[in-house]
Order: sequence, then structure tokens, then C-alpha cells
Amino acid sequence: MEEDELEGARKRRQAERHKAAESKAAEEQLREALRGALDPAAYDRMTNVAMANKELYVMAAQQVLMACKRIGRPIREAELLTVLRALKARTEKETSITFHKK
Repeated sequence: MEEDELEGARKRRQAERHKAAESKAAEEQLREALRGALDPAAYDRMTNVAMANKELYVMAAQQVLMACKRIGRPIREAELLTVLRALKARTEKETSITFHKK
């Protein structure tokens, strides 16, 4: 019984390691694609976005790669900022504070 549990735990750990390795490889591939699709200043900004907001980074990366294919040249920082602002406005939740007097 204990051997079965140990074997199951080993298989789960191995699957987790395999999944982590695949995830790391996919992220590296995305990073290399962005390096070619962005000018150096824009790439630096995207790395900052990746550290601050992973979800926004992934959405922006998809948009940038599609835009780069469409226009056929690297995206500049000003264009990247436009994309980031548009995505942030679309995904950001409106926050409001209301006070009720008694």
C-alpha cells in the first residue's frame, strides 16, 4: 500500500516538473518572439509589464505579435503604450466609493 502511494507521489511530482518545464519553454519562446517584434525600448517596457501584471503581459504580447505581423516592422514604444492603455481600460474594473448617511 505504501509503495503504491510513493509511486503515485513520484508520478505526480514528475508530471508537475514536466508541466513546469513546458511552461518555462513556452514563456521563453514568447520572450524571443517579442524581442523580434518590439524595438529595444518597447521590449524593456514589456518586461516591466510582465513583472507587474502577468495577465496584462500575456494579452499585450498577443496583440503586439499580431500587429507586428500586420505592419511588418517592429513595434515602437509609443505604439506599445497605446496597446497597453487600451487593454488596461478594457480589463480594469471601475471602482467607486459611496457614502450613505444615517
